[in-house]
Amino acid sequence: MTPAPTTTGNAPGTTTWVTSPEAVAAAQRMAAARAVGDPVCSLSAVGQPNPSLVPQVGRIGIGHYGDYWCLIW
Repeated sequence: MTPAPTTTGNAPGTTTWVTSPEAVAAAQRMAAARAVGDPVCSLSAVGQPNPSLVPQVGRIGIGHYGDYWCLIW
């Protein structure tokens, strides 16, 4: 199951998740290359990223393609 990007709120200390066209394009490039890692991504993964590696505040751009994920903060 693929989680849908959501907004957790705008209060201080919350994280806003938004779909990022740049992150989606990076995930597509990684899938085409069958390799994890793109200079655009702050965190890239095959399969869902480990939530403990993601900052808990701010705005995070998210994109995925197949099993490849790109997060930008």
